[in-house]
Amino acid sequence: MNHTYSEKTHASIKQLLNKLSPEGPGCAYIASFDSGVTYKGAVGLASIEEGLPITTTTIFNIASVSKQFTAFSILLLEQEGKLSLDDSILKFVPSLGAYAEPVTLRHLIHHTSGLVDYMELAEAANIKDTDKLTAEQSLKHLINHQAASFPVGTKFEYSNTGYFLLSQVIEKASGKSHREFAKERIFEPLHMNDTTIVDCYPTTMFIASGYLKNEQGAYEIYESPWEHTGDGAVHTTVEDLVKWGENLTTGTVGGKELVQRMSETGPRISPTGETIIDNEDYAFGLIHAEDFGCRCLKHSGGWAGYSSYFIRFPEDRLSVAVFSNCDELDPDEYAHKIAKIVLEKTEE
Repeated sequence: MNHTYSEKTHASIKQLLNKLSPEGPGCAYIASFDSGVTYKGAVGLASIEEGLPITTTTIFNIASVSKQFTAFSILLLEQEGKLSLDDSILKFVPSLGAYAEPVTLRHLIHHTSGLVDYMELAEAANIKDTDKLTAEQSLKHLINHQAASFPVGTKFEYSNTGYFLLSQVIEKASGKSHREFAKERIFEPLHMNDTTIVDCYPTTMFIASGYLKNEQGAYEIYESPWEHTGDGAVHTTVEDLVKWGENLTTGTVGGKELVQRMSETGPRISPTGETIIDNEDYAFGLIHAEDFGCRCLKHSGGWAGYSSYFIRFPEDRLSVAVFSNCDELDPDEYAHKIAKIVLEKTEE
């Protein structure tokens, strides 16, 4: 099964995307086995204004799908002895204050830190996602907040603050910007030549424009100039992302032991011996799940005109990615349907 390309399989995938207009924003998709058998394509425009079509080499902002690269960078630095997952965040960001002392890097990775989401603090300060916001401003917001949302390690609550702070840790521990570290240690060794972290706007590289429908039903550019890294900010192509998916099995970068750790979920029991509230099977920037009887690692992303979805099926050695530059398209649904077709699964 799956070891030879099937035109019938690809026709079924293309049919899924028939309802998307070639005249508006759209998506790029790929389903690629490590053996090389690949189904890929694109629908819609990367720039409506310039009439430029989306291709499988179009660069998108993948938002929270970026988190796995942040977690992986932390594991690389741990491997080098430059940090421990049980280090307090104050070792790297002391200005957060004493209330954050019990928060470890492990808590940040698994979303059990109790630190308020910096996006909530921005909203409270009347800063919109289309306004400029720097990492320094958000750090000041967090320093001024000085109150945990819940006792550390007692509850799972998805938080962008955790991964934003982990990017600060990467910079302190490596002595390089997060962008430089990821480029040198992950993207270049895996030949992900169209992948970068964008930490400053505007950027000179061509990226698919993000869009939102206005009240009149017309598409308007919808993009955010926020400069945070760690929780998002990786910009890549579907073709590059499957190279990363393969690395989650081969360990070409990091080694096999390290990539195995990427799928380890956080603890289920709190420091006081109770079950962690609302706990999820969240590993290292990836969610551990089972789809149509197949074990997989996956993550979604959504931010200001962009949405993305990535699934890795380790046993089938298959990576699936769908990136969109339109708020209303659901890449999660498309990614799962594409995976189901390619894996020849007839039942949920």
